[in-house]
Amino acid sequence: MAQVLKEEIRQGILHAALEEFYENGYVQATMRSIADRAGIPAGLIYSYYKNKEALFDEVLRPVHFDWKRVMKGSGSSDHQNYQYLSQMEEDCIRSLFRHHKEFIIMMDKSTKTKYECEKENLVCEIEGHLNSHRDLCRHYDPVFVHIIANNFLDALLQIAYHYESEEWAMKLLNKISKMYLQGIGF
Repeated sequence: MAQVLKEEIRQGILHAALEEFYENGYVQATMRSIADRAGIPAGLIYSYYKNKEALFDEVLRPVHFDWKRVMKGSGSSDHQNYQYLSQMEEDCIRSLFRHHKEFIIMMDKSTKTKYECEKENLVCEIEGHLNSHRDLCRHYDPVFVHIIANNFLDALLQIAYHYESEEWAMKLLNKISKMYLQGIGF
């Protein structure tokens, strides 16, 4: 007789996996430790998820974006009125902050997974986005743009690590964006 899968158990597994991956990263996390956190037998977890990779994919689903599409679809922002992010960029970043643990896992705790290059991919997309606006920069230097892209992502991650609320995170991000864009001439 087939076992009836319950949404409550699935959510318990996802929550336990989120905490386990956040504390230990993908490599150190085990299905047994996730099952223990969820309060279920280890074998039951496989009724819901084929393997640790499938569970990891599900945990990261809220923060798995097509960075290129976000950057290309960002349009223009209104630097005169301090609106540094397009609506698409803001929506994406708000989602990253709402799911700050998942964002941290993807960027810093996904060694030996298909996500291990996501941090570098996002830096490249930010860099490409900045390069597309290089006509606004007085003294263009590609290395400087690369540094700024890395620093911006690091700022997003620091906000995620110290997360207090979405409103707090967006206010801090706006301050950082204003500092970067006014301070570097974009």
